[in-house]
Amino acid sequence: MKNLQTEQALLIWKEEEIIKDQWILHDDSTSEITIGRSTECTISIPVRWISRTHAILRRKQGQFYLEDAGSKNGVFVNSQRIVNPYPLNDGDIIQLAPGLELIYVDSEATAPLPGGKRGLGLQIDPAERQIYIHGQLITPALSNQQYQLIEKLAEQSGKVFSRSEIIEAVWPGESAEGVTDDAIDALVRRLRQRLTEMEPEHNFIVTVRGYGFRLDNDVV
Repeated sequence: MKNLQTEQALLIWKEEEIIKDQWILHDDSTSEITIGRSTECTISIPVRWISRTHAILRRKQGQFYLEDAGSKNGVFVNSQRIVNPYPLNDGDIIQLAPGLELIYVDSEATAPLPGGKRGLGLQIDPAERQIYIHGQLITPALSNQQYQLIEKLAEQSGKVFSRSEIIEAVWPGESAEGVTDDAIDALVRRLRQRLTEMEPEHNFIVTVRGYGFRLDNDVV
């Protein structure tokens, strides 16, 4: 396990030994830090079980205080629901939904960074038909065909999907003979370009020559 020495406080979204994301809480912050599902929040977490604006962090006299922003399911710290502004201490575990925990790391502490893994880089919100890379929404939105392609590949990350399976998902009603390899390759190329804009160091869509494509969502 590696460690990251930080001179600023952090919030770390961690699942088991994988860090899915982390955010620096700047010491000079004078405005509120909002946490929620909305992309307009300071800290946006694309999980449907949390409210659009779920919690608020405010810095007072050198310490961060956590408040519930009127969320539907509440805000918990170390398994206790908070009602009033709560002063955070190093190591506090913030729970916004079942299985969704954020670790608060004080500015003087050492933050764990297990193996340097960032976890799943690409996430899909099927209800909103939106794609996130490292928690950041892809804008403008993908085209309908691009979304259908990535949604198909994400059904089982690592599985190789044949060209006929992709045609069935992206061009429903078309026969395999009615969609050329050039059309499929052009769609894959455009989708890769969109994903590369958000994560230039990782190739999410892997070509398996002679068969099809698979999603590689293991971002290190």
